Amino acid sequence: MNIEQIAERFSQTAKEYDEQRKLFLPCFDDYYGLSVSFLKRTRNDIRKILDLGAGTGLLTKRLYDEYPNANYTLVDISEQMLEVARQRFSGLKNFNYLILDYSTNLPREKFDLIASALSFHHIENEDKLLLYSNIYNVLEEGGCLLNLDQFNASSDDMNEKYNDYWYEYINASGIALENNEAWLKRRELDRENTIDETKQLLLKVGFKNVECIYSYLKFGVIYAEK
Repeated sequence: MNIEQIAERFSQTAKEYDEQRKLFLPCFDDYYGLSVSFLKRTRNDIRKILDLGAGTGLLTKRLYDEYPNANYTLVDISEQMLEVARQRFSGLKNFNYLILDYSTNLPREKFDLIASALSFHHIENEDKLLLYSNIYNVLEEGGCLLNLDQFNASSDDMNEKYNDYWYEYINASGIALENNEAWLKRRELDRENTIDETKQLLLKVGFKNVECIYSYLKFGVIYAEK
């Protein structure tokens, strides 16, 4: 993974990131809302949360609405993105922020939940196994992973159809041309795999109850327990 390129391109869009999300995600509300709603209805024992690739804190905000008393650690490689998150959660004492390449290093403490949204697909496929192993190791026994991400379809033909639909949605969203072009530049850094491949990697490092709990075209949510 080219960390420098990823950090630079996401830092350039930090201030506009939140307002652009709905223009890029045809399933925005369900994607975030149903994922966290499922988690809350099944897990009330979450006290420490780690958000990897936290960006501006979009996913953390959803989690905070359900778990306001938990302690949060937000990790990202972009200082500018995390600064937006700092402003979002300004005044809250149960938040910690780390500028860190999580693909090779994770905080040296235990967490009940590790969450991520639209980040792991930037990691080379051969490096994902190491990431999932590291995540497993810093989870408490019984802890869980919630990964909202974009995935390839199981066939090249369907993946092309998904991409065509997605790009048409974005083009019709009214997004400014320069923002669309910047997004296409970021797309060059994507290293997607399939949901099934992801599930197999998670099972390989020891996770159980590995399931896709939400799926819409390119977008899926994987839930797994230690």
